[in-house]
Amino acid sequence: MATLKKLLNAAGIDGRAWFQTLAAASLEAAVREQGLADTIARLRTIVPETRDQYTATFDSAEYQRYWELKMRGLHAFQVQAALEGLARIDGQALTVADIGDSSGNHAAYLKALAPAGKLGRFVSVNMDPVAIEKIRAKGGEAELARAEGLPTDLRADLYLCFETLEHLTDPVRFLHKLARESGRGIVLSMPYRRVSRFGGELLRYPLDKLPADLTPEAVHIFELSPEDWKLLARFSGFRCVFERRYLQYPTAHPLRLLAPMWRRLDFEGFIALFLIPDSSLSSRYTGW
Repeated sequence: MATLKKLLNAAGIDGRAWFQTLAAASLEAAVREQGLADTIARLRTIVPETRDQYTATFDSAEYQRYWELKMRGLHAFQVQAALEGLARIDGQALTVADIGDSSGNHAAYLKALAPAGKLGRFVSVNMDPVAIEKIRAKGGEAELARAEGLPTDLRADLYLCFETLEHLTDPVRFLHKLARESGRGIVLSMPYRRVSRFGGELLRYPLDKLPADLTPEAVHIFELSPEDWKLLARFSGFRCVFERRYLQYPTAHPLRLLAPMWRRLDFEGFIALFLIPDSSLSSRYTGW
């Protein structure tokens, strides 16, 4: 893929734009095939602009060509998983805590789409002061804290943790703390890897290619397969109730041939897990 990009650039063709256009076509086919197109349309009416999702800024042309649809597809998948998890928890006016929330967008989505009366307090948690300011500026409730050090007075019925677990240095301790202290369930989403590995691409760069500061938002510590994430959750004190998968390419369309491109340049897709506390394994471990 990298060689083809160089050839395109040598021919005067913007290789980055070419790949993004091709990837966007893959995403369009994928969201239609996986039944996410209607949800994406609804999310756009709730939150028209998603450029503030991350700390990094987006080039306007690239955002329209590629990033907007890429983020919407993932958001639609996450929101569907969150609504499914929410439906499995009895009660009204539930407290939800979104750990690692960087923008407040998911709070807006769920407040608009959850059944009437189902949601009560919604709290976003992040260790980045910039993210906290963004969320509060939108009228959301936000707590400045590490995921591993949640405020002691925060007791949620449902926790959300989207694209965060892979950034934590100790996901086992984080999940074990949640399983023991509070909550009736957690919805997680992580990048989909067929084979587990330690660290993302950034950790594999030579030192002279790395920025001076490696932020938690930029660095993946663990990239595990679905089976290994579920085993980690079970060891930590949870049981998996359901698993969902979102692929960034279609499986019944010629663009399925782009699977190796996604695997090499990004991720094939993402997984979501809904977990409920179950200490049948974790209680046998004597090293906590």
